[in-house]
Amino acid sequence: MAFLFAVTGMQFTLTPAYAVSYISVSSTTVAAGETLTIDFHGTADTPRTAAGENFYSGSTSLGTLDTFTTIETCSGNTAPCVEVEGFGPRVPLGDLDGGEAFSGSITLRIDPETPAGTFVLRYQLYSDVAAGEATANGPTVTVTNTPAEADLEVQLGAKPQFGILVPALSYTLSTRNHGPEAATAVTVTAALPAGKTATGLSAGCTSTPGTVTCTYEGIADGATAVSTFRLPIGLLDIGSVAVTATRASSSPSDPNAANDTADARCAVISIALADCA
Repeated sequence: MAFLFAVTGMQFTLTPAYAVSYISVSSTTVAAGETLTIDFHGTADTPRTAAGENFYSGSTSLGTLDTFTTIETCSGNTAPCVEVEGFGPRVPLGDLDGGEAFSGSITLRIDPETPAGTFVLRYQLYSDVAAGEATANGPTVTVTNTPAEADLEVQLGAKPQFGILVPALSYTLSTRNHGPEAATAVTVTAALPAGKTATGLSAGCTSTPGTVTCTYEGIADGATAVSTFRLPIGLLDIGSVAVTATRASSSPSDPNAANDTADARCAVISIALADCA
């Protein structure tokens, strides 16, 4: 509501006083799973009981701010900062005198499952008794959500290993992580000739007839996990011996299936002579 006054031929339009808040954000682009810090300050125009700085999401398909953010830290508060259901976070400021300055900050973590989208960050100085200031529109914040991926490349090498008693083919299984994320819960299998069981397996690998299974708890971006095993050969194994290694599973998703499989072939001429490629 506005009032019009005339003084010595001059006209003045007076408007009711109101509390004014100002905000800034750490970034206008934030990835799902990451944090956004909001700094705020202002001056109360009148005494305000149980005041608080409120935040909302406007012009968005992401939902209300409380549904896709959680409070990490806050400052300037006189009581614990809270998420107001159906609205968004609040920083309690206690009782403010008229003309009293206030300031603080709040850090919100965007839920990792939040889809890509945008929202207008809205804000308001709230009071339990006096009406809060008009809700204002702050910056538009963009949420990005690029799926986590880890590209694993499987390689398999073979060479003859002959001994007096137990001639064998020796295999080296390498799993390299090209990233960009670390890989976890990695399982790589090697298909052996039917009925064959490997020996001399590295830690984390097991063998049943026809298969070797190697598991790795984690492979960092840029790192390579290496395992070895041997395949005994006898008189009945003369001829071609083929082993195929394959990434069976890993997390997060692997974007490139083309390098998930590798072969090693050996030509066994006798129990004392073999050639591998």
